[in-house]
Amino acid sequence: MNSFVETISPAAKNHVQARIDYFSDLTLATLQSVRKLSEVNLQFSRDWLQDSTEALRSALLTPQAERTADDASSATQQTAHKLQAWQQQLNRVATDYQASINQVVQQHAPQAARTASELAEAVTQKATAHAEQQLRAGKAAGKEILDQAHHFAAVAAQNGSMQQPASMQSADGEGNKN
Repeated sequence: MNSFVETISPAAKNHVQARIDYFSDLTLATLQSVRKLSEVNLQFSRDWLQDSTEALRSALLTPQAERTADDASSATQQTAHKLQAWQQQLNRVATDYQASINQVVQQHAPQAARTASELAEAVTQKATAHAEQQLRAGKAAGKEILDQAHHFAAVAAQNGSMQQPASMQSADGEGNKN
């Protein structure tokens, strides 16, 4: 018994291989972008934790009289800058991801289109050949039936076993008289 791989056409194999390559590269690009996104988020989380810890330490350990409005303003400004930098990094990761996806598509689109066309052509040729084969088989079967019918009629005529078809009118020309 043949395996599935042995039964598919070369055009189908080429198309499947092109699709596998495309999805593999697409998956790699996605995984790289997820890794970069994780790194950006991890670094931001570390910085946020460190800043929060420092702010809590300062709030708990600095006496009320020594705290100034400038300290709070400075901490708020630092946090806003870090949030802005984090957002820019996220935008960069998203932009890089879009660029890598576009590159993968541009790299694989011509081959995928070519193999899809080859596969469609092979399927069309196979379907046309099958239809022609079925037509020839149908014609041969019809010819065989017709030949057998002629042969049967000839044998029957030789043996006199078939009567001549009766006419609508009688042989003496009386026809249908009431």
